Amino acid sequence: MPKPSAPKECEIFSNARKSSARSSKISSPVESVEDNSMASVTDVLTELKSLRSEFSSKLDGINNQLGELTNSISVMENNLGEIKRDVTANEKRIEEAEARIAATEDALDKSERDLAKATRRLAYLEEKTEDLENRGRRKNIRLFGLKEGAEGKRPLLDFITDMLPQWLGIESDRVFILERAHRTLASAIPNQNRAVLLRFLNYQDKEFVLRSTRQRDITHDGSKLAFVQDFSAETIRRRREFNTVKKLFVDMGTFRGFHLQPCKLRVLHNGKIQMFSSPQEAEEFHGKTTAK
Repeated sequence: MPKPSAPKECEIFSNARKSSARSSKISSPVESVEDNSMASVTDVLTELKSLRSEFSSKLDGINNQLGELTNSISVMENNLGEIKRDVTANEKRIEEAEARIAATEDALDKSERDLAKATRRLAYLEEKTEDLENRGRRKNIRLFGLKEGAEGKRPLLDFITDMLPQWLGIESDRVFILERAHRTLASAIPNQNRAVLLRFLNYQDKEFVLRSTRQRDITHDGSKLAFVQDFSAETIRRRREFNTVKKLFVDMGTFRGFHLQPCKLRVLHNGKIQMFSSPQEAEEFHGKTTAK
């Protein structure tokens, strides 16, 4: 087992001992003892003063560092205080923003429900208005093919009233009472004839004229005349969308006209009437029936 090492001797006492050893070789025994004692005390005092000044400077440095550290801690505490206040303020603003967002979302949901309701109501009113407009046109006929100025200097209403029996091939004593007769309000275009709008006093007279014109070809001054039911502009637009597919069913001999309100294409298939709300639906049905 190794022996424990002796404690390290203090540098002050080690230097003092070395100095006394050197002096002892030169001086006499009595003088050397006195000189060694004085030298040792002087060296010790010198070393102590040196250590004191060194400790003092180190303590001053430590005190300065502690002061700087204290200042830094104070600054950090102030910064932390400001950060806490900012975080608290931000939390309040976030809470207010969340409350406003929630209120806005609720208002938006209500607005969307109201808008959907208003949209449905508007669609219903538009359909109702179109239906009323078409009902108001039930006694109207549009006459196509009559040349501009064919009536001459006579009023157009009197001219149409007198010519209707002749066009229909019936006795001239049959009188059709027209409330009004005028051309459409579109601007006159050269070499094109504007349609003539006829309004009958009696709905039965209007139906009689339509039935009679379907059974014969009518011409006037070399132009073929066509009598058709008058509809609203929206109904005419919707029916025009079916023109392409309508021709397919006409060629098949299954076209059966249109359902008035809402506008639907009517087709006879296997003894039953099929109705279609859109041209795409009618085209799909035509493709299925012809593929079989």
